[in-house]
Amino acid sequence: MKSKLGIHIGFLACICFLIAQFGGIVPLALLVGYILICEENDFLRMSALKALLIVLVVYVVNFLIGVIPDILFGLFDKISRIFGADTPFSSLKAVSKIDQIFSFFSWIVSTCKSILLLLLAFMACRIKTIKLPVIDNLIAKYAGKEEE
Repeated sequence: MKSKLGIHIGFLACICFLIAQFGGIVPLALLVGYILICEENDFLRMSALKALLIVLVVYVVNFLIGVIPDILFGLFDKISRIFGADTPFSSLKAVSKIDQIFSFFSWIVSTCKSILLLLLAFMACRIKTIKLPVIDNLIAKYAGKEEE
């Protein structure tokens, strides 16, 4: 099966996942927009939405992982000032270690995203996919498609 661009459906889905991994959010959003507006193949549309949702979920998770230490350290700084501490909490050496731990979690999430997107790209070439229950349910619910 070919898309309206003349490209095989599996290859275009593969391109979506590869752009999600290497291209950034703007090229991915443009490609997903084109696919949703112009293409009619359900596999291609679901693959494009899956790539976009994976990237968005990882961005949100990494944002939260990055914000949690800042919020906690700011809160502890305020509490330590209330009790008259001379040294701010955020200047302690333990804070640096905690920051490194959260950075490690962020790296793990990003690595898992990379592996998942590359596996999905490989599978898309064969017109197959990996079931991701939460993301697949969201796509089925809001795209108006029932799960297969």
